[in-house]
Amino acid sequence: MASHSRIKAITPQTETRRPGRPGGEESRARILEAAGRLIADRGYDGVSIRELAREAGVNGASINYHFGGKEGLYHGILVKLVEDTEPLFGPMIEALRDGVKRADGDRAALARMAAFVIRSLLTGVSSGQTLRWQMPIMLREFHQPSSEFAMLIRDRINPVHDAVAELVAAATGHDRRAPETLLLTANMIAQCMAFGATKGLILARLDWEDYTPEYIRLIVGTMVPRMLAMLGLPEVDPYADEEEA
Repeated sequence: MASHSRIKAITPQTETRRPGRPGGEESRARILEAAGRLIADRGYDGVSIRELAREAGVNGASINYHFGGKEGLYHGILVKLVEDTEPLFGPMIEALRDGVKRADGDRAALARMAAFVIRSLLTGVSSGQTLRWQMPIMLREFHQPSSEFAMLIRDRINPVHDAVAELVAAATGHDRRAPETLLLTANMIAQCMAFGATKGLILARLDWEDYTPEYIRLIVGTMVPRMLAMLGLPEVDPYADEEEA
């Protein structure tokens, strides 16, 4: 069995399938979803092809047919992760870049933009709908990078961090590529992602059954002022733009 650290990216040619196979796309989607859940829970080396096939309700040959084997399947999972998280991160990146330019150094406007970004991240990771298995997969890649890590950094992590770094640079006056900017950016995003990564701990500590809309508003209301202070920005209502809309 291939070691997770030696996974090789599959080429587009490897994923090419014969046209007209009945149920091909539907079974491929089931395989990706089932494999994402299992590998998120047990790691790449902790799940066999047979188990992946059984969980997806297909035979083992289907995995070879669609992905060329387990390594190709893992590549497909990471591609799906990037695609699945685009609705969360894509609009936020676009709004952030446009908002920083329009703010043109106005600190109240930058604070509103920062509050929007923090709220979007906290709500996204706390709701659990977008990052149900994607979060554990990302965390595994952060701690034990595979050869797919470069793709994850390029296509998902860098776009988010670069956009937030523009905001941090505008707020602090540092260059957007300065170490101080990159460290503050990583810290700001990590604080938000932690509410998804450590959900079980937070629920246990606060005796909550789940993140309800009311609890998510409490998280946002607690964290936004602290992060704005970290950036030296004035405090603003994190939900002001929603109320105006």
